[in-house]
Amino acid sequence: MFAHKLVLLGTTLLLLSSAVHSQSSISLKDAHFEEAPKTVETTSEKPLTSSSSSSSTSTSTSTTTTSTAAPTTSTTTTVKPSSSSTSTTTTTSTSTSTEPPKTTTTPAPVPTTTHAPQPYPGPKVGTWNASCILLTMAAQLNFTYETKDGKMAHGLYNIPANASIGDHVCDSQTIQTIQLSWGPTTSVQSMLMQFDNKNATTVLSTIQIHLSVLSEDFPDAKENQTLQLIHRGSDEFKTPEKMSYHCTRPQMLNLTETVDLKPEIGWLSVSSVQVEAFRGDDAKGFSAVHDCDSSETSDVVPIAVGIALAALILVVLISYLCARRRSTTRGYVSF
Repeated sequence: MFAHKLVLLGTTLLLLSSAVHSQSSISLKDAHFEEAPKTVETTSEKPLTSSSSSSSTSTSTSTTTTSTAAPTTSTTTTVKPSSSSTSTTTTTSTSTSTEPPKTTTTPAPVPTTTHAPQPYPGPKVGTWNASCILLTMAAQLNFTYETKDGKMAHGLYNIPANASIGDHVCDSQTIQTIQLSWGPTTSVQSMLMQFDNKNATTVLSTIQIHLSVLSEDFPDAKENQTLQLIHRGSDEFKTPEKMSYHCTRPQMLNLTETVDLKPEIGWLSVSSVQVEAFRGDDAKGFSAVHDCDSSETSDVVPIAVGIALAALILVVLISYLCARRRSTTRGYVSF
């Protein structure tokens, strides 16, 4: 009887042991262990990687997704206790996004060609004969004028080589004038030159210029603008009587306003000049040339130099004679 109870007790313990082992096996089988997160590497050759893996068991689910979104990791673990079983649910979502940098290409600027402003052409040489005055020259005006917006600007203007001879005065033997005219009949422009004869010397005393600032020549100029310019000289074109003045190099003659003689507002540039005033009635062409760069040394200088040399020679000669006489006198002295 006691042996029979021992057998029953051993059988019961064996059954309990089998049940416990079976329950442990089921729990271990159903349990889900979280794996280490996988590392997704992105290289320049494969900028975008998309992978999806899903594993499912009877009591757990694991999902890993890689897409083009910002890196996000979400882990959820749920444990539900039960008398007979244990359930563990783990959800892992990993999202990694790698976007290549966007580059904006700016189109290259279209090259543009800018032409440098052309220099203003030089004046042409003209010749004018008013019987008493024969003139050859090239002249250019440089002056200031008012623009449409009230500012002041510089302008260049060439005296036309084909300008005609207007009024001229030849009766006087002290003052003679010649006037050059050009432009349309509605806006005649002119330049008057006056020569004076003083002490057998001819000089240019006055230049008067009447200039209309036309829109075809100066588009930005204020409308109906007329300039009155004057130059008062003293020694310009100075030459002895019965000779012609000649000068090839450019000369600058300052200009002011005739109304109130304001400070200099421009100048007149003249070159290749040859002029002769107070000519005879039977004169043909220019008389003997007096060049602007010729020497005008006074005769007093060479005379003074000659006198000084003569005095020096005389002093040397007297000194020599005195010294020789002394040496001759000493030769007859006896010791």
